[in-house]
Amino acid sequence: MDLDHLQPARRRLQLAGRHFFLLLVLVVILFVLYWETRNLSLTGVAAVLFVAAHVLAALVVMVGGRSLVARFFRKIHGGSAATAPETEGLTIRWAWFYDLFLRLLFAGHVPRIMRSAVRLADLQPDEVALDVGCGTGTLAIMVAQETGRSTALFGIDPAPEMIARARQKADKAGVDVTFQTGVAEALAFPDGRFDLVMNSLMMHHLPAALQSRALAEMYRVLRPGGRLLIVDFEPPKAGLQKRILTWLLGEMTAIDNSKLLPRVAAAGFSDIRSGQTDSTLAIYLTAIKPVSS
Repeated sequence: MDLDHLQPARRRLQLAGRHFFLLLVLVVILFVLYWETRNLSLTGVAAVLFVAAHVLAALVVMVGGRSLVARFFRKIHGGSAATAPETEGLTIRWAWFYDLFLRLLFAGHVPRIMRSAVRLADLQPDEVALDVGCGTGTLAIMVAQETGRSTALFGIDPAPEMIARARQKADKAGVDVTFQTGVAEALAFPDGRFDLVMNSLMMHHLPAALQSRALAEMYRVLRPGGRLLIVDFEPPKAGLQKRILTWLLGEMTAIDNSKLLPRVAAAGFSDIRSGQTDSTLAIYLTAIKPVSS
């Protein structure tokens, strides 16, 4: 008897069962949270919710399987909106969720990564800096807070949603940063405009060929003697953390940042240095645009 025609129905039934189980678990978690947090302080409630979120995420992975998580990641790393500039790189449009997503995914590492980036940027008074692929503007805003109003900061991202969110955050923080839509491979700035070009958690979103084009553009807009700073995701090499992130992120954990160094050199940069940030999940790379001889 040919049972092939039954396979799609069976898969749908299995998926429905998984979803029902997750819904049931969520209801139980919510009831337990309500019962156990009735007399807790606000801080205690927040701590319990934080733990519960990670427990639920683990259940999604174990029960729902990678298919559920993979679909979620494809949605948040979808193509650009109609009003966004064209780019061959990945464009993240869920600006309203992005900051929370990073905090949950990297659980405490994001502040360490950003503090490292601010320290490595070392922007001086009267210097001009550009944040390429600025997302919701976290790095540019933190640099502005560190350096004050004597510097000029710009941030570009292909997603209008990210730019809108970055502007809101800058207004709330009381800092002056110019955010605008743009793509890394075609920077809309004149040659030699910046003392510093930086980016954080961005380069892994670009295919290899696009990385080279973006680096050439970063080189172009830097003044002679200007500085490049790249801070990017460094997947764990072994252990439980690697297995969990590989299950969640798939091919993103296959990133090989060692391939970035020769591309930076090929773009014309010198004095290339790299190392670990204050987080085990991110590396940095710095380089200089040589002064013309």
